[in-house]
Amino acid sequence: MVASISTLVAAAQKLLCVGRKRLSSSKCLNLTVQLMAVDLGVKHALLYDCNAASPEQVYLFLNSLPDLGIITNELRMFSIDDNIIIFNPATMESHLDELLQNKSLFLIDVSPSRKQHVLTGIEKRTEDMIRSILGLFRNEVDESSSVIVVEEKVYNEWNLCTLFGILLGYPATYWFDQTKGFGNCLSMTPLTLSTVQVKWEINDIKHCCCLYSFSIPEELWVELESRMKWWIECLRERFKKQTVLTDLCFSRETVSLPAVTL
Repeated sequence: MVASISTLVAAAQKLLCVGRKRLSSSKCLNLTVQLMAVDLGVKHALLYDCNAASPEQVYLFLNSLPDLGIITNELRMFSIDDNIIIFNPATMESHLDELLQNKSLFLIDVSPSRKQHVLTGIEKRTEDMIRSILGLFRNEVDESSSVIVVEEKVYNEWNLCTLFGILLGYPATYWFDQTKGFGNCLSMTPLTLSTVQVKWEINDIKHCCCLYSFSIPEELWVELESRMKWWIECLRERFKKQTVLTDLCFSRETVSLPAVTL
């Protein structure tokens, strides 16, 4: 049985508190919905960005959720360069295996040395990165370890922007040559911003939450349109397999920003 809204919010505010700063009720509910989506296999993973809570705090909160009636599967988490990723092992392994087998990954090279972005396919260094992270997930069997910690010597040459896009299941992800800097060539570039929202009904309240939000350069939309349609259809199929979340909604708009942080 799912706990009440007040109980859920209280648990998140207590376990994820940083100093005297507690999460707002809205952020607590958004986090809950995101984690349910990961648990249900609707979403591959969640990048925790609510506040500066430590991996240990997030782990304790995650462990409280089965008793609160929120999740039923054993979700896992890992820490890399002070970033926390929470994922569903079965969904994630299937996702990464598919990328490697079908090479079904589109990269958008936005290196600052370029005058304009360019669409590329999966290449060896990205494949090696995916194999490495998949190996870490599969080989980590020490149940006494609360968090898989990826050491700097392992990820030193990885492009974390690309990695996070892959793990979060975006239809295309950005890449840049980090040996030449961490900037990009997207300044004032028209970007198609796609968002996916769902609703969760609890205590006669329908809470709306954004599950996905990612951008693609508008000029590449035609080239990626078939990929987007396939991605949307796959998401719809995963969504149909559960009954907890409702009202799956897709939207997109065009934005142009003087600076884009990846």
